[in-house]
Amino acid sequence: MTMRFFAKVIYKIRWFLNGSYNRILSNLFKKIFLECGRNVKYSICKSNIQPLKNISIGNDVYIGPGATILCTESKVYIGNKVLFGPNVTIIGGDHRISNIGEFIFDVHVKMPEDDQDIKIHDDVWVGSGVTILKGVEIGRGAVIAAGALVNKNVPPYAIVGGIPAKIINFRFSIEDILKHEIMLYSSQERYSIKELNKHRIFVNETKI
Repeated sequence: MTMRFFAKVIYKIRWFLNGSYNRILSNLFKKIFLECGRNVKYSICKSNIQPLKNISIGNDVYIGPGATILCTESKVYIGNKVLFGPNVTIIGGDHRISNIGEFIFDVHVKMPEDDQDIKIHDDVWVGSGVTILKGVEIGRGAVIAAGALVNKNVPPYAIVGGIPAKIINFRFSIEDILKHEIMLYSSQERYSIKELNKHRIFVNETKI
């Protein structure tokens, strides 16, 4: 009983010290981001996020532990009310592999298409272990299933999963999206019926 009590005390002290250390560093490093809004929570101690100056984050964002965000020559834009599960990877660039007579390791010059910005809109939930690659735009309200590899744009309110990620379903019908957005967004921010239909028609035609 005594050992159990002692172990619980040590565990809580360790949790408190680690949490305090992470909060201090996280709040300090927020000043380095391209932009960083209110109520942004991330584990700087358990994640590899760099360079911070290329990353813009909105308000009310949670990035789970073990995140890897690398965007040395591109930018990552994360909107408001976004949730990331643990061990999410976001990669904003590639190595060139087309140079004849050079090892990939020795190639340091990049073309513009080798590094492309990534944009994640508001109200997105990215599940555990997801990988998001360069040039991807994830539409508002989308859900990315755990373990997915996202290498193409994701329409608003789509649910995607798999390797590579494909559309499984949509969170709401178009009518429900319109109701949802009236409750949450100003008239200038809302999707129109035409925009929402365009995304659905495109998905049906391409069989994503």
